[in-house]
Amino acid sequence: MTTYLDLIKAINARPRQPAACTPDVVEVVRAGGEDVQLLVNATLAWEIGAERRAGPGDEAEVLARRDQLVANMEAARARG
Repeated sequence: MTTYLDLIKAINARPRQPAACTPDVVEVVRAGGEDVQLLVNATLAWEIGAERRAGPGDEAEVLARRDQLVANMEAARARG
């Protein structure tokens, strides 16, 4: 599992606009599993709302958004 800090360093390695899906973001998603994909989705969603790139200090908010995403997916699966 990639940590939040590892993810932020990787996707912010080069300049990008908030929520932009750059080659660095795509590389992280392709290299990671479902957990990384969910974390990237939550990060980009957070960035849309905040209108800025996520950084190390935003970890709690991004992880809360990821947890909500997971809960929504589980609820949808349970409904069939």
